[in-house]
Amino acid sequence: MNRHFTLLLGSSLTLGLVVGCEAGTDGTGGYGNNINNGGAGANAGGTNVDGGNGNTGGNGGSSFVTGGAGGEGQGGGIVNPCGTECGPIELCDGVNKGIDDNCNYLVDEGCPCNGGQASSCFKGDYSYLSADNPGCNAGTMSCTELGTWGPCIGGNHATPEELCFSADPDGCHPISAVPFATTNLQTGTGNFSADADSATYTVTCPAGVNPCPLPAGSNYTALQSGEYTVEYVKVVDGVQSECTFPLYVGAPGLRVELSWNFADGPFDLDLHMKQPNSTAPWEVSGGGGADCGFANCKAYNFIGPFASGPQWFPPANVPPDPVNWYEDPDYNLNSCYFAPVDGSEWVANMGGCHSPRLDLDNISCDETETDPTSSSFCAAENINIDFPPSDEWIRIGVHQYSHFSGGDVSPTVKIFCDGALAAELGAVGYDAPFVWTNAEANNDEYWLVADVLFHKEACNTQCVVQPLFTDPVLLTPVTSVVEGFAGTAPHGPAYPPLPF
Repeated sequence: MNRHFTLLLGSSLTLGLVVGCEAGTDGTGGYGNNINNGGAGANAGGTNVDGGNGNTGGNGGSSFVTGGAGGEGQGGGIVNPCGTECGPIELCDGVNKGIDDNCNYLVDEGCPCNGGQASSCFKGDYSYLSADNPGCNAGTMSCTELGTWGPCIGGNHATPEELCFSADPDGCHPISAVPFATTNLQTGTGNFSADADSATYTVTCPAGVNPCPLPAGSNYTALQSGEYTVEYVKVVDGVQSECTFPLYVGAPGLRVELSWNFADGPFDLDLHMKQPNSTAPWEVSGGGGADCGFANCKAYNFIGPFASGPQWFPPANVPPDPVNWYEDPDYNLNSCYFAPVDGSEWVANMGGCHSPRLDLDNISCDETETDPTSSSFCAAENINIDFPPSDEWIRIGVHQYSHFSGGDVSPTVKIFCDGALAAELGAVGYDAPFVWTNAEANNDEYWLVADVLFHKEACNTQCVVQPLFTDPVLLTPVTSVVEGFAGTAPHGPAYPPLPF
């Protein structure tokens, strides 16, 4: 299945997953000029496998691939009802966000956006973003100060320069991994590394991932989601050469990651997730089961005869429906097994990963620690639901558990839907970065971050992220004070209406 990711910060954030396109059926496609539309004719010829932009395709110039068959009207007829096609204009909204609709190798050019906004994006014919073309991967675009989308950065695209669909799998090529799992980076070098006398690897982390884990020889452990850049340098008979390839790290379903200015602490912030559609109060200790956090969502809360962790989903269901427990047949896709602290408990239980779960609770850390497998490494906290329900709001919150010092703490929350960044809130997305100024004075306060909803249809799944504001114009964040001996905080504003 091809995946399309869109992001709308400010009022809402949307991510979609859609199936790729098939060729048109009516008319004759032209020849593509290096995957551009064909040349002169009654209308432009088809682009690669896409339908042509008119009734009859014309003959294009020099080409390496025959254009797809043209169809009736704009973009050609569609055999696959869940398909995509290239048209004459760029579309900005809905499932079209992040797609190069007119296949001019620019994405959402001129489309409006808000400061701090980010979205997944793919340049060129979107049908290539599929499992059939593992060399093709989406990048990320950000909103500029002009209020329009900036360039699509990162990824591997269907452009004349990159030709991701014809990437040589035997040379240096993109690789992927789940968070926490140790990856052998040599697998990304293909046969380029076969004759190396010696080699070194350097990894550049995605923006905001700090500290950035260092590789141990060819092994690398990424604790956070995103696109990492790997530089491989080899020496053969005294001559040095190199190649660069991406490492894509992501997990299925809903994954939320929390980090903060670790070096300015110590602080102890805690990530929380509310049971879908629940309006129960937030609970620091998680006693009621509707608030998943450090006290009730770790491995030991779900394993053994005295397990009492939250059971949110019918255990009899099977994916893609929500399930409490699920073990992926591919061992390496069970991300909880590789968690630095709780991983061994999940593995020993041999029952797969539980949803919801808190894979990592960062109580304190040493910013000088460089080994990502160490419990002292300053890693982001994260909470997961591997198979989220459809059309049910899930609220995300951050609790300032303790301050340890009176300094300022700046949390950042990244929300990932099926491995793609759907929101980054805290440092961006508000009238000013969210900061607990003089953290001691604000101890025991929840920051209510956002509501997240997955919407599943026959041909696509969209993920909507609705940031929470006290003032939708000033974009002022929402906080909720913990009260009483039980340590509860008000749920906050009502959930928004369903957007579909």
